[in-house]
Amino acid sequence: MKFLSSGKVKDLYDVDESTILFKFSDRVSAFDVKFNQDIPKKGEVLCKFAEFWFNELDIPNHFIKRESDTEILVKKMEMLPIECVVRGYFYGSLISRWKKGEVKVPNGTDTTMAAKLPVPIFDPTTKSEHDIPIDKSKALEMNLVTEEQFDWLEKTSIDIYKKMAEVADNVGFI
Repeated sequence: MKFLSSGKVKDLYDVDESTILFKFSDRVSAFDVKFNQDIPKKGEVLCKFAEFWFNELDIPNHFIKRESDTEILVKKMEMLPIECVVRGYFYGSLISRWKKGEVKVPNGTDTTMAAKLPVPIFDPTTKSEHDIPIDKSKALEMNLVTEEQFDWLEKTSIDIYKKMAEVADNVGFI
C-alpha cells in the first residue's frame, strides 16, 4: 500500500488500481488551521459517521466497506475540485461574508446568529489546502466545473442535506 497524501483529517493510501484507503485521524482542524493537540478517538467517530451516512443515503457514492475502526475502502474516482457545503443555519463564516455583502441569504431570513434558514443554502468552496468560498460564476470562471456540473452539485448537495437533516431531526439532533 502506497501513501498518497495527508489532509486535514485523514490520510490517503493507494491500495490498487481501483481502490483507495481513507485513514481517519484524531487531528483537529478549524478555519483552515491544523491544531497541535489531537482529540482521542476522533478518527473512529469520523470513520463510523462516514460508514453510517454512505449506507444510509440512497445516493451513488464511492464507499466500498469499513476496514477497521479508523479506515474505509473507497473506489478511485475523478474528484471535482469543489467542496460542497450546504448551510441550514445562519452561522459561522456565512455571517461575516453576509455582512460584507459577499453572499446573499433569502429575503426575510432571520439574521440572528444560529437562526434556522428558511431554505438550505449551497455555499461551496474550492477543495484545496485553503478553502476559498466561491459562487457559480467564480466556479465557472476558475474552470473548476461546467455549468451542468455545478447545477448538479448544488441540487444533489441540497437533496443530501435535506435527507441528513430529516434523519437527525427524527432522533432529536440538529
